[in-house]
Amino acid sequence: MMMKKLIKGLQEPLRAILGDRLALIGLAVLLSIVAMALFAPFLSTHAPLAVNEREEGSLMVRSVEEGQVRWNLAPALGEHTLNDAYYFNGVGMAVGNQGVVWRFEEGEWTPQENTLTETLNAVAINAQGDALAVGENGAMALWREQQWHALETPTAVNLLGVAWSNPDVAMVVGESETLWQLTWQDDVLDIEVLESPVNRGVTLNAAAVDADESVWVVGERGLVLRLTPEGDVLRERLPTNRGLNHIHLATNGAGLIVGERGTLLTREAIDSDWVAATSPDSRAMRAGWITEEGEAFAVGRSGIILERQDDGWTLADTDEERHLRAMMVTDDGYYAIGSDRFVNRLAPPSREHWFGTDHLGRDLFSQNVHGSRIALLVGFLGAVLVVLIGANVGLVAGYFRGRTETVLMRTVDVMYGIPFEPFALILVLLFEPSLFIVILAVSLLTWRTVARLIRSQVLSLRERPFVKAARVAGASDLRIMYLHIFPNVMPLVFLELAIIVGVSIIAEATLSFLGLGPPQSISWGGILHNARLSGAWREAWWWNLPPGLFIMITVLSVFFISRSLELVANPRLRARR
Repeated sequence: MMMKKLIKGLQEPLRAILGDRLALIGLAVLLSIVAMALFAPFLSTHAPLAVNEREEGSLMVRSVEEGQVRWNLAPALGEHTLNDAYYFNGVGMAVGNQGVVWRFEEGEWTPQENTLTETLNAVAINAQGDALAVGENGAMALWREQQWHALETPTAVNLLGVAWSNPDVAMVVGESETLWQLTWQDDVLDIEVLESPVNRGVTLNAAAVDADESVWVVGERGLVLRLTPEGDVLRERLPTNRGLNHIHLATNGAGLIVGERGTLLTREAIDSDWVAATSPDSRAMRAGWITEEGEAFAVGRSGIILERQDDGWTLADTDEERHLRAMMVTDDGYYAIGSDRFVNRLAPPSREHWFGTDHLGRDLFSQNVHGSRIALLVGFLGAVLVVLIGANVGLVAGYFRGRTETVLMRTVDVMYGIPFEPFALILVLLFEPSLFIVILAVSLLTWRTVARLIRSQVLSLRERPFVKAARVAGASDLRIMYLHIFPNVMPLVFLELAIIVGVSIIAEATLSFLGLGPPQSISWGGILHNARLSGAWREAWWWNLPPGLFIMITVLSVFFISRSLELVANPRLRARR
């Protein structure tokens, strides 16, 4: 009997919603947001709290404006990391992951087709314009006659450095103290495996040709080798034991070696000694370049670029965090090239991140999708608890009246005097931020209005003939309240339920925005809170706009639904229609 009355009470609110165009739109929007919350793991394009990294061929260009030197980020060279670059006689080459090759000529970068797909670590160009690129698993490719030719190698060792000693001879170095001398005779390649005087399996990172056609090789543990024009491999003693990553020698004998922990070794001429310089930064330097005029540059991780001036080495102004791996100086410009994978911080909306990323590189679309769960959970659960408390208090106060009504209504008056945010703050201080505290704060303060409205309705209904008849028939007070009176206040209950859903969503967003929400959960208010704390919310509009729109659309849809239910709850409005 009770169930039939409840079902009958649901029919009229449902007919009211279906008969109102705005209510139908609100219902469709609300159901869409509910579906988004239910299927959030499937709709998310990324893990909501995962830091997203990005890989690209980063390119930074040096400029001098009003006497101020700056390195500016230029359009990326593709979507893969570039590991090395070389410039000679008007032509430059840059190589990187997955066999990527870019050619530089007359100030323009153009991608080159390459048969290799392995990561390429180093490239060098000879006087005839031939380029030799080497990489992982023994990968080698020769650029000759306007195309790349894959070369067979003795073993699949990782190759890390290459240098041309003359147009027909090149030196290739790599892991496990690999020393290969490549010689071309009538287009026939001969590879000679040379013995290292150390022979301890040390990784050799780079090679460069000196003005006397000897080849210098640098590697881990401060190891430096020199291959003389006569073919002897000698070990050189330099003033460092740190790992050395790159060497560059100018045609007049000036030299620069860079390495771990900011290591900088310079040589002014071929007959000069190598001298350790004081570095302004202790991070690893990955590559360097020195010109015949004595200009020197070193690049490294986190966008570090060092320049040598008259008074020593200085840290250049870059404002970027790209990991730089190569340096290239041309006749007209200076280029720093990278990069390893870097955190995609504060990126605007793109195909990869539809709502952009936050200051930690986390995907904001996925966060907003998952944030709907907390908003709807607090909205519906909080509304149910509010209506449950308020309806029962209103029923008891209106039905029994007298002292019971006085006590309950004075309690309601006291609750009206408690401000919401300070009350929630006290709860958080007494316990700890959690979803339960948010729902509790919403429930304990919002039921007061529902109790007053239900009480006013019950005061009228308790004097109706059907209630008096039930009382004469011997029905208990509980039976009269919940079986005879409550079904008649159901329209008002549903109206308040719809209104409180919107109020609860706004309350949760407010608490989360103030930092009182659950710390490990994602919510729309929490997204706005993180944007405010980051200090980037004024510039990163894509961070603030989506959660604000979601809150507004959700509350507005609930308002449209509650607007149609007023016709059921208020007979005067129904009569006007």
